[in-house]
Amino acid sequence: MPNHEIKIPGLDVIIVRGNDAENFLQGQITNDIKLIEKENKAIYAGYCNPKGRLIAFFLVIKVWGNYFLFCPSSISDEISTKLSMFVLRSQVSIETSELSYFSFYGGTKAEEEFKNIWGDVPYPTNIMETVQHPNEQNTTGLLSITKLPGENGRFLVLGEDENMEMLYDEIFQNTDSPDEKSWNASDIEAKIPNIFKETQDKFIPQSLNLDLIDAINFKKGCYTGQEIVARTHYLGKPKRRMYLGGINSPEPFKIGDEITANGEKVGQIINFYNKDNDFYRILFEIRIEKINLELILGKNKIIIDQIN
Repeated sequence: MPNHEIKIPGLDVIIVRGNDAENFLQGQITNDIKLIEKENKAIYAGYCNPKGRLIAFFLVIKVWGNYFLFCPSSISDEISTKLSMFVLRSQVSIETSELSYFSFYGGTKAEEEFKNIWGDVPYPTNIMETVQHPNEQNTTGLLSITKLPGENGRFLVLGEDENMEMLYDEIFQNTDSPDEKSWNASDIEAKIPNIFKETQDKFIPQSLNLDLIDAINFKKGCYTGQEIVARTHYLGKPKRRMYLGGINSPEPFKIGDEITANGEKVGQIINFYNKDNDFYRILFEIRIEKINLELILGKNKIIIDQIN
């Protein structure tokens, strides 16, 4: 085991393995799990309750024959337990991953150091592309890298504990590693949502724009909550959407806090990070018909990014 934990703070990994893992996950999440292998990429996906409300949002990566589901630490145990309830007689095991993981950004000293260690193996160039190092007996052991949305590229490295500490220390010997805030900020600026304890069971996937980031596949088979999600897609339009904005707020606020317009509750905070002093960048969900009104969080006005 490493002397210090190599992971992104606030982020846990659930590992799903076994002969029936693909079919099992296909019946649980909103996206098509088969796209991972077919297109050699990671996917985003929602996990719904029977009423089509999100209880989790995953980044899903498949390497070494196993599926790795990244989600907030605050809900990982609950979600792992809930998934396990549906295994029944399937040849599937679900557990918290013991592998280590960290991230770095493109165009940095850390990327240079990593490429030197990675060697001549092909390097991911497309967003969501995953590359598994073919030489499992090299000095780094099991190792994979995925390119994620983010300015200049954001990379997620996953590997074995006993080798990752040495790799991590070498890559970040002359620079700081990204922390929970920078990971969270990259998701927010890329308009990637998340589900936390405070926002479970509240939103259908389209309300958080999962259909706009290819996190829903409307051609795959059934999954929990699929009827509600499909009905919204085929028989109507979403009445609520997620937007990116900013706010100057000397007063503290939290995920799930209400947003009002003319004194009426019209939305809530999905995620946020502190960019500078009292200025915050926020993802918020709101009724579409209210987006052009003056939106208030606490006592402060929300500044909405340009709406495409």
